Amino acid sequence: MNTPSHSIANAASDFGPQARALRQRRNLTLDRVAELTGLTKGHLSRFERGEKALSVAALLRLAAVLNTSVSSLLGEQVDDDTFRLVRREERKLHHTEVRDGGYGFVTLSRPTENTGLDAFILEMQANAERINEAHHGGEESFYVLDGEVEIRVADKVMILAEGDYLQFPGRLKHVIRGRKDLNRIFIVIAGK
Repeated sequence: MNTPSHSIANAASDFGPQARALRQRRNLTLDRVAELTGLTKGHLSRFERGEKALSVAALLRLAAVLNTSVSSLLGEQVDDDTFRLVRREERKLHHTEVRDGGYGFVTLSRPTENTGLDAFILEMQANAERINEAHHGGEESFYVLDGEVEIRVADKVMILAEGDYLQFPGRLKHVIRGRKDLNRIFIVIAGK
């Protein structure tokens, strides 16, 4: 049986993390939000972790500081900046220099948010190669949109064709080389 306090705790656990994501998108520190709302940093931190509820008055102050509505904080509606939509015609292709592999890439992730998630499209001509042996924390995923690529991960070499998917720990050194005239790969790096 759910008691009212249990329901409130469950609700807090649902929208606390959402409020944290909104605060981070606004580039506000927990200290700054505490200062502007008059709430303690500890209370706000527990709220963001879903461990503590806020009063209606506190929710109103928090919504004002985050330039949103209480409905958005409670997940009843979402602000436009909740989404990152990149239309095909809006994508901007960047190129590396030939000495760095001569490949192109399009960034898809939010440019100003450190979510631990990066997504981009890599475009490579035949025999173009990411020369630097990239490695980082988290996971890396590759999905071949067009063409065929060779991916060397540590001592393994894999050939991926259109529609193939590969995922591995990002800490492993890896090199990517294009095999067809044009090769496009969707890459996601998560949990850096």
